[in-house]
Amino acid sequence: MFKNLIPWTNQNDTEMMEVDPKTELAQLRANFDRMLNKMWAGDLDDAWNQGWGCDVQDAENEIVVRAEAPGFEPEEIDVRLSAGRLVMQAEHKTEQQTHENGNGHYSSYGKFYRAMSVPAGIEAEKIEAKYKNGVLEVHLPKGEEAKSKRIAVQAK
Repeated sequence: MFKNLIPWTNQNDTEMMEVDPKTELAQLRANFDRMLNKMWAGDLDDAWNQGWGCDVQDAENEIVVRAEAPGFEPEEIDVRLSAGRLVMQAEHKTEQQTHENGNGHYSSYGKFYRAMSVPAGIEAEKIEAKYKNGVLEVHLPKGEEAKSKRIAVQAK
């Protein structure tokens, strides 16, 4: 639009800065449609968990999941493996009076939820969950079925 008013840029740089609103809107719509399709398919876990304080390490003999969940007590946290999904959740509500005469009131509410798909072959009876300094760490031992196997690549 004002290409000639910016002397220190060339025409190509200026064209790259201009955004076509129709294209941007189409991308937003496509992303929204993709998210809705995943929601209806029940596959939003990984999309919601990305970048929300959850780290997954896939080692040879186990999968280790670390999730940030500050402000909870270990007994408030529920960890379950069900139908190939690891579900970690916690919830608490605290209410108390701040003054003896009842004039002040304090309440807090906390909720934590993470869920993700795990491969078949996890040894459910050996799963361990630990909570320390606001971080939940879950160790999921792999059975033979879940361990990765190297596949040799042959030349033609």
